[in-house]
Amino acid sequence: MIINIKSKLTNFTIYKDIMNKNIKKLLIVRILRSLGQGILIVNFALYLKALHYNSMLIGILYAFISLFNAGGSLAVGLLSDKYKRKPFLIIYTIFLFFSTVILLFTTNYYFLLIASAFGSFGLSQMGGAGMFGPADIAWFSERIKARERGHILSLRNSLSAFGMSIGAMIAMLHPILAHIYHNNILSYRPFFIFIALISLITLPILMTIKEEYKTQNLKLFEEDKQISDTDEIKICKKENHNLKKLIFLNSINGIAIGLKGPLIAYWFALRFNVGVELIAPILSISFFLTGILSFFTGHLTKYMGLIKLSTISRSVGVIFLFLIPIMPIYGLAAIMYILHQIFNISSAGPRQAISISLVRNKRRGFATSLDAFSMQLPRSIGPYLVGFLLDTGYFALPFILAAGMQAIYVIYYRKLFKKYDFPDI
Repeated sequence: MIINIKSKLTNFTIYKDIMNKNIKKLLIVRILRSLGQGILIVNFALYLKALHYNSMLIGILYAFISLFNAGGSLAVGLLSDKYKRKPFLIIYTIFLFFSTVILLFTTNYYFLLIASAFGSFGLSQMGGAGMFGPADIAWFSERIKARERGHILSLRNSLSAFGMSIGAMIAMLHPILAHIYHNNILSYRPFFIFIALISLITLPILMTIKEEYKTQNLKLFEEDKQISDTDEIKICKKENHNLKKLIFLNSINGIAIGLKGPLIAYWFALRFNVGVELIAPILSISFFLTGILSFFTGHLTKYMGLIKLSTISRSVGVIFLFLIPIMPIYGLAAIMYILHQIFNISSAGPRQAISISLVRNKRRGFATSLDAFSMQLPRSIGPYLVGFLLDTGYFALPFILAAGMQAIYVIYYRKLFKKYDFPDI
């Protein structure tokens, strides 16, 4: 009893120390963004379907979004280390507003393609900032000590998942709006207006957040003290070796995510002939439960370690991923999807903590950009391939391929990064 009380007081102290005003504002911005992303993960592909674009065209659009984000994230990561992180988040918010406004005035495929790329629509980013994500996570984590990263980043993903869950529930209003508008396409417009308003709300919040990052002589943490040129070369060599391993693993995981992630609502609609009223609750439940598990995952990382917890969670998720396409009815497939999601996504916080622990603070934007780039580039292959497979009637194959690749990822992830269970930088 005394140990439990002591543990809770320790956890409260951690949050009190870390959760300064700036961190709280960044969390608010992320939660607000996740509301819009929760709506889009349900409705965007279905909106494209309502516009009578086939699976191949929808797959190409999602592939282009991933490809565009891959290239953009690499540039943003490098520039955010050289300059500041805050301006990139402001730019993304402005992009999001204008991209959403474009959806209100045109259904032209090529305009949708461009708007979707800049707004990162439908990618289920858990409140992330699209191609500006590297600047987002580098800014957020700059004041968090190494041993607390898994804990705090898991809390961040937990809150984002709750936002995604609420957004998915908001998407359920579509049938009601369709009845009011008497037009299936126009009934999606209020959602786009809502997302545009979110971007307008988050912009002034971002403007008031102070950034402490400095491009030279940064001494926020112990690892940023001045060192000799020889030691600098040795440390950079070690960091680069770790980043190469991360790129290898992310390439495998990225393809798997592209195969089973972005088009899940569309897949359910085609495979089981169900609409938003049945798809949205399932996605909402999956995000809600993910949020709960992510919160407890953050606490467990301090005792089990980042790698051990991540590999156990992802391994269980792989099993349920394999089971999704072989379920004969929608209800069972939906349950398998929920179980896959909560075990798969809840480990995102620990995995992010590992990625930023591979390098020192002054290279963190670069590391997170490589992390995003090596994930998004191969991920862009997935939607295109899924579109082709769905048009030819192969509904199970994308999930089977994704499960196999994620199994390989889990095995090598533990093998290559096991010494980072408890990072010290």
